[in-house]
Amino acid sequence: MSEIKSWDDVTIGIYQELSQIQTESEVTKEIEQISILTDSDPEEIRAMSLPEFGKWRRAITFVNESPSKEVKIKFEIDGKKYGIIPQMDFISTGEWADAHTWSDKPIENIHFYAAMLFRPITKEEGDHYEIEPHKSQGFLERASLFRDRLSINVIHGSVLFFSTFAIKPIQIIQDYLIAEQQTQSLTKKKQTRTLTKKPKQKPSKKTGGSTT
Repeated sequence: MSEIKSWDDVTIGIYQELSQIQTESEVTKEIEQISILTDSDPEEIRAMSLPEFGKWRRAITFVNESPSKEVKIKFEIDGKKYGIIPQMDFISTGEWADAHTWSDKPIENIHFYAAMLFRPITKEEGDHYEIEPHKSQGFLERASLFRDRLSINVIHGSVLFFSTFAIKPIQIIQDYLIAEQQTQSLTKKKQTRTLTKKPKQKPSKKTGGSTT
């Protein structure tokens, strides 16, 4: 059984598995967590002695806290360097559109966020660097690599920052525009009803003729 000490030892894929545990029983949840973190059969965990199970429970208490919120700029896998998008305010429409399609299931799609945010560094001079443009070629392969090999602690803060910076404000703007459109529509209807309403006619006073 592999030993897990912190979120540093947890890949994106394992983090996604942990997030999918659904049970109301706290003990069953812990059994599932230990099973996933140690890549073991749940029945093997159930067969443990209570002292051994208690040891593993203490070893995985870090799962009760969130992964690191630190925003990483660069990392390396198998000698290849990857860098985050240098300027978040220059995210393209295509990049945002892709990110928006993943927003309904952010944890299930976190490796896609990571693959979009972090790309191979093509040029580097000190703290300055350039990365590959966002493109479909090689994207799925990079997302799979990150899911299977990259610690959740490396990208969690960056994805969290991006979702706050780029996705939520855009959603707020969209909600505002929809609300404005609905308000204008209601106003237009009220104006139409007012214009088509016939004004009330005051009864005219009849004056009697005089006789001489």
